[in-house]
Amino acid sequence: KKWAPEENRPGWLEGNIVVAPEGELVNILRLNFLEGCKAAMIHINNNGKDLLFNPKKDIIEFPGGSKKFTIRYDKKSGLYWSLTNIVPKRDKSLPASLHRNTLALISSPDLKNWKIQSIILYHPDIKNHGFQYIDWLFEEDDIIFVSRTANDDGLVGAHRQHDANYLTFHRIQDFRNRTIIEKVLNEPPETSPAYSN
Repeated sequence: KKWAPEENRPGWLEGNIVVAPEGELVNILRLNFLEGCKAAMIHINNNGKDLLFNPKKDIIEFPGGSKKFTIRYDKKSGLYWSLTNIVPKRDKSLPASLHRNTLALISSPDLKNWKIQSIILYHPDIKNHGFQYIDWLFEEDDIIFVSRTANDDGLVGAHRQHDANYLTFHRIQDFRNRTIIEKVLNEPPETSPAYSN
């Protein structure tokens, strides 16, 4: 049965195996939908051989779901966390899969309901700047992460946002208490400054 129109049927890519709150294993995959805010939750049967998917409930709203992400659980907060390339509502000038210039910290209590906690890295230019393919770890009250980064380099810069010219290391201090930077999400591109923390 077709659960998405053929012209908008997403690619399923780069999943994460995570232990859900009920103790089952699930694989959460990025979906290359045009709007870019969804992921697929695949349930792994206890026998380890069968995969279960119900399109009516297993397509979840996930900020930045059209690009690669990693999800991890934090016992101290009781939340799942991820770093994702969200698409600010004010800017839809390119397909969601090419929006890699806004890196956000997101969290969820149950893997189904996600909240944007904070903007971590941002540049107003979409076409030649990106903070992407993030992998990360908890380090006490901080998150440390590496980014495949497309940014200015004093020469010609990155060819495009996907074709990075740096591999960069970052630390998010006291990540559980960070709050969102509203101006990055709401200001028009030409007035919103580059932001890095």
